[in-house]
Amino acid sequence: MLTCKPATGDQYDLFWQLLHDEAADYLVRTLELIEMSEAEFRRLFRTVGQVYSIYCDDALAGFYWIEERAPIAHLHGLILERAFQGRGIGTQVLTMLAERYTGVMDAIELGVHASNVRARRLYAKLGYQIVKSLPDLDFDVMQHPLPPRQEIA
Repeated sequence: MLTCKPATGDQYDLFWQLLHDEAADYLVRTLELIEMSEAEFRRLFRTVGQVYSIYCDDALAGFYWIEERAPIAHLHGLILERAFQGRGIGTQVLTMLAERYTGVMDAIELGVHASNVRARRLYAKLGYQIVKSLPDLDFDVMQHPLPPRQEIA
């Protein structure tokens, strides 16, 4: 069973380590290009939006970081421990977020690096479309439009 809870203070370092390990091939370069230090970035995910811990049964499977930028919910990151990748957890989290924000936000938005082919494939399968390319960063911004809230007559 999948559950998500706001990350605890001690989990922010775990989130950073997992993010750093999984995105090492482009994270440092991206931070350099946007002129942000590692310390500034680490402060950012503690103060902007909310980081959630993802649990599969009782095991910590990963994290996601989301910020509500009305009318868009911006997913800064969805990162899973390797042992939990390829098990449909990312799909479940994205589906849960779409359900949560339907009728509240117009879309869910995320950035994806060109090298993350597996994630790009998943996002496209779930209806995310490229709305902007950032060639200097090798990122595309993708959005998944959400239906408006149904009015009950």
